[in-house]
Amino acid sequence: MKKFFALFLTLVMAVAVATSASAQIKFKDVPDDHWAASSVYDLVKLGVTRGYPDGTFRGSKNVTRYETAVFLSKLAKAVGADSSLKADVAALKTQVAALKRGGGSMPLSGAYMASWKFGNILAEGGPSIRGAVADYRLKLSTTQDMGEGADVKVTIDTMDYGYMDDGQTATGGVLATELLDVVSNVNLNLAALGIANPVKLTASYGPGNKPHAADPSGVLPSEVGVTYMRPDTGIMASTTMWGAELSGGYVAAGHSTSGRVTASDINGMVAYEFRGAPLVDRVKAGVAGHYVSAGQFSSDTRDIRGSIFASAPLGDKIEAGGTLGMGTSDQKGWMVKTEFAFNDIWDTGTVAIGRFTKVGSLFLSDNAALAAAEWDYAGFDSYDRALTPGTVNIGGEVVQTVSQDLKLVGKGDIRLNSDYKYEAPNGRLTAEGGISYAIAPNTSLDAMYRIFQDKAADDTTDVAAVGLMYQF
Repeated sequence: MKKFFALFLTLVMAVAVATSASAQIKFKDVPDDHWAASSVYDLVKLGVTRGYPDGTFRGSKNVTRYETAVFLSKLAKAVGADSSLKADVAALKTQVAALKRGGGSMPLSGAYMASWKFGNILAEGGPSIRGAVADYRLKLSTTQDMGEGADVKVTIDTMDYGYMDDGQTATGGVLATELLDVVSNVNLNLAALGIANPVKLTASYGPGNKPHAADPSGVLPSEVGVTYMRPDTGIMASTTMWGAELSGGYVAAGHSTSGRVTASDINGMVAYEFRGAPLVDRVKAGVAGHYVSAGQFSSDTRDIRGSIFASAPLGDKIEAGGTLGMGTSDQKGWMVKTEFAFNDIWDTGTVAIGRFTKVGSLFLSDNAALAAAEWDYAGFDSYDRALTPGTVNIGGEVVQTVSQDLKLVGKGDIRLNSDYKYEAPNGRLTAEGGISYAIAPNTSLDAMYRIFQDKAADDTTDVAAVGLMYQF
């Protein structure tokens, strides 16, 4: 919290200094009672824009890519890429180093992420409003090695509850049920039972994946559905036997804030790697299954589902994989997913991932108690938003390494109706491009610009963001 407020105060000071230099700027075509006047003059105060030489802002004029590039560059400098931010990062490093020195046998590790997002700044029309959101996320982990393959890891993850608050959780987070997770591993020697390899037993306590179920800010609709990946509460066992990978266990797939289990998932997986397969050197294939029931165990309210998956390298730099999921015997209850990963195939520092997923309209249970537990069973898109039934999803990511410190990042997703039409109710397009620059060891400054179109809301919005991440 202290770091967040320090960064906030830095921004305020920058605004105060800029105000003295820009107080005389007054645009002829932006009257004081215009609905966007305050936002326009906020950008003036930050030094992002000074309008045109004739004293106009021209808010309805189309913006070129060059103008967008200049805008984002100035925005990045205005909100943090200066010496004051670097000094703040240096202070944060010093504090983390002090924590590590005092950690003894349980050192701290983690990451601090802060970002400033400006919504709907260039897009026009639609119901969305202009505005800005400042958020942060702090993850602190400590691991105790118990010896002989046993360990306990405790993590506190703030997940930025201030911005995430959508009425479904307490603002600021509840430590015991929302911010804290514990994962413990122990290797069991079961040779006396005829199991030659050790069995790894993993017990975890956590809130499970947490999505932005709504847009509490009202200015960032593309953030709806973005999910924080967190451990579930449950117990799992895994081992290898006769060359196959085996795992299975129990997960409390749903639980209330009081701790009562509202849904249970008993699951298992078997995978085997085949060598010398036709056309490829090796193929890893397997099957998985889930028995999901209401409450702790129920024979009445239940859902049984399975999946078949396979992956194989297509040469030295291409990996392909696919999954067929079955929620019902009807094809409407199936999910088909394919993915290709390209690891610098042209030796230009380019890494790319492409995905295609079709989710049947009946893939997830229509029972309310079970649907709440299965909301993320179809997987996620490039923005960590859960895929939904009755949709076709095409997306991917590209990372281009320019230098040791600089990377260009692009990603996008298009969601279609099950008949492959880009229209309401499911039509949705998200695309963004940005840069990631390492300003110091373990510290990066990121900037991005995103376009989001939602056919159901008949709205097109955009987001410009600047972010800081420090890992330790």
